Amino acid sequence: MKTVPTVDGPHQDLVLVGGGHSHALALRMLAMSPPPGARITLVSPESLTPYSGMLPGFVAGHYRAEDMHIDLAALCQWAGVRFVRARATGLDTTQRLVLLDQGPPLPYDVLSLDIGALPDTCGVPGAETHAVPIKPVSSFRQRWQTLLSSMHEQQGPMQITIVGAGPGGTEMCLAVDHALSGAGIAAQVRLVDARTLLPGLATGTRRAMQRLLDAAQVEQVMHFPVTRVGPHWIEGPDDQRLHTDFLLWCTGARGANWLAASPLACTDDALVRVHDTLQSISHPNIFAAGDCAWLDPYTLPRAGVYAVRQAPVLAANLRAALQGAPLKRYRPQHKVLALLSAGKRHAVASRGRLSLRGDWVWRWKDRIDRRFMARFTELPARDMAPGPQGDDHQSVMHCQGCGAKVGAQTLSQALNGLQGVRHDEVISDYQSAEDAAVLRWPAESLLVQSQDYFPAFIDEPWLFGRITALHALSDLHAMNAQPHSALATVALAYQHPRLQHRDLRRLMEGALLELDRVGCALIGGHTIEGPTMAAGFMVNGRAHPDSLLHKRGARPGDLLVLTKPLGTGILLAGLQRGLTRGAWLDEALDSMLESHATAAALFALHGATACTDITGFGLIGHLQEMVHRQPCGARLHAHSIPLLSGSLTLAQSSVRSSLAAANDLALQQCTVAASLAGDPLLAILTDPQTSGGLLAAIPADTYAQCMASLHAAGQRAWGIGLCTDNAGIIEIQE
Repeated sequence: MKTVPTVDGPHQDLVLVGGGHSHALALRMLAMSPPPGARITLVSPESLTPYSGMLPGFVAGHYRAEDMHIDLAALCQWAGVRFVRARATGLDTTQRLVLLDQGPPLPYDVLSLDIGALPDTCGVPGAETHAVPIKPVSSFRQRWQTLLSSMHEQQGPMQITIVGAGPGGTEMCLAVDHALSGAGIAAQVRLVDARTLLPGLATGTRRAMQRLLDAAQVEQVMHFPVTRVGPHWIEGPDDQRLHTDFLLWCTGARGANWLAASPLACTDDALVRVHDTLQSISHPNIFAAGDCAWLDPYTLPRAGVYAVRQAPVLAANLRAALQGAPLKRYRPQHKVLALLSAGKRHAVASRGRLSLRGDWVWRWKDRIDRRFMARFTELPARDMAPGPQGDDHQSVMHCQGCGAKVGAQTLSQALNGLQGVRHDEVISDYQSAEDAAVLRWPAESLLVQSQDYFPAFIDEPWLFGRITALHALSDLHAMNAQPHSALATVALAYQHPRLQHRDLRRLMEGALLELDRVGCALIGGHTIEGPTMAAGFMVNGRAHPDSLLHKRGARPGDLLVLTKPLGTGILLAGLQRGLTRGAWLDEALDSMLESHATAAALFALHGATACTDITGFGLIGHLQEMVHRQPCGARLHAHSIPLLSGSLTLAQSSVRSSLAAANDLALQQCTVAASLAGDPLLAILTDPQTSGGLLAAIPADTYAQCMASLHAAGQRAWGIGLCTDNAGIIEIQE
């Protein structure tokens, strides 16, 4: 028997929920010295997480959005950490599960929370509806940029009101005033608080910020507790109302509602109560840091400096918790340095009773902030530590052949309880004890079959399962066959059986989600162990002979329609090299997760003469198959072809998929406009696509109606060219 020397993989899941400052720094530290026996997963609803210290500078116009955001997806790629883009919605501490808004619950052995906190609108009727909270930053940023765009059309000055005169609200007040003044927008900015300006800070700091507010002619309404909010007003004592056109909420912090509903010990404000080890006082295997945590022995203000200082202790204690070692204690500073930006490139420094101000303070703050962000853009080389050994600390030999199959217990646990569609024609499936699936096939129907299989390009099994299923189904959709049943082939990475079970379960739940949507029954499959996760499906479809779409059959004059943008191959190649930004990857994954079912049905309805899916051979390769030995050719309008964000940028840097060289042979047989010579766009036309779009030839007389139907159904589609009478020749024009 042939064997491959390797080591047993991790056996514990460390899950970090939230991409706050503490987690970003802790993840960086854990990556440089990975905890043995643990697999790390970061969960965040966004691939980009903002650095709060630069937010006022962004609003004032001193920073671009990319300057103030940490790219979590890129950080995880560098760190060798799984990234799950989802929002946590709850905890099952008994089963040790994080509930998510997308996909099945995520198991954990040790859990850490750093999800931040939100401005507290509780108890103020109308605030949640009419006020714009400063956090989450992603939604605030969108609302703020929409406001800036619309204010140029306003008649007369607008009234901007900011509720909350703490450090964040005061900084935001001056930033908003500076941004509007710089844009030539007439507006009156008002600062409102139930207390006084900057309570808790030194007298000198309050005076300095007071002078800056006065100089900016910011109206200050103190001792005005807001009791009610309407569409264009706030109400305070004695039913006094103040008019406002835009209301920004910067009050005290409150934790997420799902934390309050969880079994964790929390404060009345839904902040997780932790010991000075950052360990939950109620659940020893759960930690919390940053704004969502309440350190029981202390009363700390909500300030990013504490989250940054907590990171080394958090990283050390997460490692210790996994190994059963003693925990370290976090000792917060009695005095912290606060650097408050003042709209212009001017700032105020405060520490204890000391207060300083000036342009030089802003430059000092700017250097500190940029140095912090550089920790996530200028990442050091990381040695890949060898994986942990088996339970007996000896090297494990993994077999090949049938010895590589996943254990029966692991397989049974992963598949137990999975529910999918069932067909009467299925006599036995994976739930039966038979050696193979048995189908009864209608005599009047054609059996349409296809198969796909590839290694994982992301380490999130649920997303990967969805994409592999959609990729396999696309061959059936391209022929307008109704998906019927599928056999799965899955390779799981060498690791502890309990983690293999978790991965297989998530992968199959993702795949079943997409199979169920199109009525495709899972009837069986095969699982093995390997060096990396991989998956694919053999799919069966049925179709009436008269309803099939074929790859060939297009006629001169037909118009070419593409249903997805190009560029997944280049973006995934860039991901392996650490060059693909998180936002680019998000867009690519969203595109890969679009089903072809609707588009295929509408293409058939509107008389498509030919159809294929764009996958490994790229657009040019698959189009070449459509016109090969046919009485028609094709003319592409290069700049009408949709591209995924970032794909052209990476192509300009010569990032290519490993299959690109073989695909480029097809490009050499095309007639390319001289103006496109050397254009990196050509590289994207041969780029291999994973779960790429459908390419269809639509008769000219039904084209407009077909496109209208596609868009009405929410299906993206672009006209990219037409079929010519130049038989077998592909022309590429600008």
